[in-house]
Amino acid sequence: MTAAKGVISAMSLMSPAGIGVEPFREAIRAERPAQGGDVEDFHTERPEGSGRPVRLIDRPSAMVLATMGTLLGDDVLAGWAPGRRGLVLGSGASGIDQSMTLTRDSLTRPRPDNVNPALVPACVMNYASAQAAITYDLQGPNATVTAGRATGLAALRYAGLLLARDRADAVVCGAYEDLNERRVAIAEAAGIKGTAAEGCCAFLVEPAERARAGGRPVLAEILAVDSGVFTEPRDAADVLAAAVRRALDAAGTGPGDIGLIVPGGSEDADLLGLAHARVVRPGTLIGDAFGAASAFQVATAIVAGGGDLALITTIDPDGHAACCLLRTADRGAPEA
Repeated sequence: MTAAKGVISAMSLMSPAGIGVEPFREAIRAERPAQGGDVEDFHTERPEGSGRPVRLIDRPSAMVLATMGTLLGDDVLAGWAPGRRGLVLGSGASGIDQSMTLTRDSLTRPRPDNVNPALVPACVMNYASAQAAITYDLQGPNATVTAGRATGLAALRYAGLLLARDRADAVVCGAYEDLNERRVAIAEAAGIKGTAAEGCCAFLVEPAERARAGGRPVLAEILAVDSGVFTEPRDAADVLAAAVRRALDAAGTGPGDIGLIVPGGSEDADLLGLAHARVVRPGTLIGDAFGAASAFQVATAIVAGGGDLALITTIDPDGHAACCLLRTADRGAPEA
């Protein structure tokens, strides 16, 4: 268990609602039913008229680079030593589409080595993290995490650890997921129902005093992030409840202080003492973003919190339950 250190001082994202924070904020506030699908306004095609070969950047990595470009576009990290700029990214299915393509080609083409070698880098789960670190000069700790639907919270927890242990002065963290036929097929085979969606969320996590000194607003204070594992589905609710209790204890608060709940599904029904709190379910509004889902829950708490103590919860069917406590700001998040 970790009592997280730091605040979220900037945020950027793209979702099926559109590119940027504002379309997402409008979708959450309007409570429109989920349309799911891809980020329609985001395209990765080669510029028209360009005859030169380009280095492979797969769609999920391209989403990461574009989202982080918005987050860091105004030299946000100019005052930080490159070696003290950390990066933590996560995805639930990163590289699966490319890996399955490579495997299929090795089995169906005349020779097993007759495959596209350009696909190989994108098969590795830290491909997006490496590309982002190179592009934005993030020379500090670089980590890629995966925890299913809890991936966004795992990344946030990792970022807090880097700050708390003085491994970095600022950490860019977040999660991403792209929409492809193989991911949808895997979900259907597993019996997972929901409108599939894609997107990317990126946050700047740093000490509160450094954020204020740099003129950046404190969008949310990270009070605690906690998690647990289970082997049987029937134990999931108890594991999550225990994680919530530990998080509340670490933050020095209680269930009665929580003003907003942002659950990944319907797991909040099993949590006691929270009937008074508002509930916002981003999954019903933007669709199932799988590995990016809990990052979108964090973004939802920021845009909908209004100064509330927000509890974010998620349960992944593969055995991971996690929660996060945020003290949200009185104002919504401006465009990064």
